Amino acid sequence: MGVDVLVCNLTRFGDLLQSQPLISDLAAAGRRVGLLCLENFASATPLLRHVDQVWTLPGARLMAGLDRSWQGACADLIGFARKLRAEAGEPLILNLTPSLPARLLTRLLAARPEETLGFGLDAEGFGVNHGLWATFLGVATRRRLNAPFNVVDMFRMTALPLIGRPDPQGGSRFSLREPAPEALAWADACLAAAGEAPAGGHVAFQLGASETRRQWPAERFAALGDRLWSEARIRPVLLGSAAEAPLAEAYGRAARHPFVNAVGATDIPKLAALLRRSRLLVTNDTGTMHLAAGLGVPSLAFFFATAQPWDTGPYLAGCCCLEPALDCHPCGFGQACPRDEMCRSLPEAGPVARLALGYLASGRWQEGLSPELCSQVRVWETGFDAEGFATVTSLSGHEAESRSLWLAELRQFWRQLLDDLGGAPSKGAEAPAPMLSETPLADAASAVAALTQGATLLDALSAAGALTGRSAQAGQLFLRNCERLQQVLDASPPLASLGAFWRELRETRGGGMDELLPSLAVLARHMRGLAARLGPAAAVPAA
Repeated sequence: MGVDVLVCNLTRFGDLLQSQPLISDLAAAGRRVGLLCLENFASATPLLRHVDQVWTLPGARLMAGLDRSWQGACADLIGFARKLRAEAGEPLILNLTPSLPARLLTRLLAARPEETLGFGLDAEGFGVNHGLWATFLGVATRRRLNAPFNVVDMFRMTALPLIGRPDPQGGSRFSLREPAPEALAWADACLAAAGEAPAGGHVAFQLGASETRRQWPAERFAALGDRLWSEARIRPVLLGSAAEAPLAEAYGRAARHPFVNAVGATDIPKLAALLRRSRLLVTNDTGTMHLAAGLGVPSLAFFFATAQPWDTGPYLAGCCCLEPALDCHPCGFGQACPRDEMCRSLPEAGPVARLALGYLASGRWQEGLSPELCSQVRVWETGFDAEGFATVTSLSGHEAESRSLWLAELRQFWRQLLDDLGGAPSKGAEAPAPMLSETPLADAASAVAALTQGATLLDALSAAGALTGRSAQAGQLFLRNCERLQQVLDASPPLASLGAFWRELRETRGGGMDELLPSLAVLARHMRGLAARLGPAAAVPAA
């Protein structure tokens, strides 16, 4: 029968799960939705709702084929694309993966490449982003202080031309299917094998993460597990892949009380089943955290190194996120830690245990909050704003930090700018962010100067653009000012996403002045507004 839209998500397990609200939005708009994901995550797809057909890319097999014959591997890829197109019925492609291989595959799959949404290739083979939110998604997450929206919402907004503005109640649409009965039966047997059911039930522990520097130490997990057992007869259940067995062994050496070790024993359905049998997940920033969110299981999550809850936190209201209360957190991508990863020493297990026990007894994170914990970490609670966008609220008094204020300011700036550039009435002004200029912070004159100079250059671009085609000099001036604006924005680290966005915007809309010129005026207006809100005494933290 085919599908109307093919969603391509060829990255991590967590990203695949975070496609669910977008898929639900498409289904609510009457679209038949197909999904293309990596073959190794095929077992996760039965958990997704509203997916009419699934195709899995045999990435490992294709890569292995390159060792034998690159011509043969290319032929296999083209054959896969042709078969998928025939089965899918030449749907519109919505690609959420910005990598070059994913863009190339999108080009092979798309019957009408110019109508692709998300990330694609143009006719000459250069990367192009289709849609303003796709452009923003592609640039915002490159710098830690330029990503004020949850990834799920950025996914959802890439489909704006297909679904219109998402339902404000969309947060409830991150609802995965229940695990299969056989998986739940396995989970029950696994827990029963550990002994009599504890009075306090079970709490799941995800010990691992994508890299060591993003992991809370296993010994601290063990100390937390011991407190849960000794004070509330809650038994920890260790989760993780077989590769994380050394973490489970370290936990076992440090633990003094009972626990269930399911590390290496679960596939995705069994992992989901154990989460459904747990009252809470204590986790690093992982795909397991997103699986729990989709199943409605609350998380207490740690965010170290480059991870921060503003953009990768669980898409479920009432979760708690902890990140080190250090000026250097979150660190930038590709940067060596100058402080010997001291963030992983925060928080200590005792304050975390009080937090978890207070929540488990009352359903409120505030019940277990302590001054000791708030001095070690920023404590955030997840929720949704009036428009259904995920947000975080400080429970520890860190909402007035320059980083928190800056991300809140960017959140409003980008919502209004992207709405206005897309021709939709701006909604962001309904919930104004804090006025940075009212807060006595360190100097931010360089950011204000960059915004002011950039707006002036945009005015000059508008004037020169109006004369382009009638004056060779105007055309040359236009190109020079384009480059000057790029240099000004690129030189300001806090404006990194704006600089990258300008580069993409001028390439995407630069084919005709009729499309580009109105964008210049909109961008200039919003840059002046942000400069005014920052004020000469406000601070923008270093990226």
